[in-house]
Amino acid sequence: MRYKSLEGKTVNRDEFVPQLEQVLEISPGTLREDQEVRDLEHWDSLKLLEIIALADEQLEVQMDADYLSKCVTVGDMLKLIEDTAARKKV
Repeated sequence: MRYKSLEGKTVNRDEFVPQLEQVLEISPGTLREDQEVRDLEHWDSLKLLEIIALADEQLEVQMDADYLSKCVTVGDMLKLIEDTAARKKV
């Protein structure tokens, strides 16, 4: 899936996920959408902030830390990021 920010940056999920894996300090290609965020080995509040920074850098969207922190799975997190980017296109 491709999504575009209001500023016109287009990012493919296949391009974003490897960067997310790097932020989360997990091996490339191992991140699964059904993984619970709290079970990720290096998950903490600093990782949450790094993900917010990554979304801002790659998609130029401002993520809400409260909403992002309520994501249960990696898939929930990706969906929230995609939905936020999509809303910015309006």
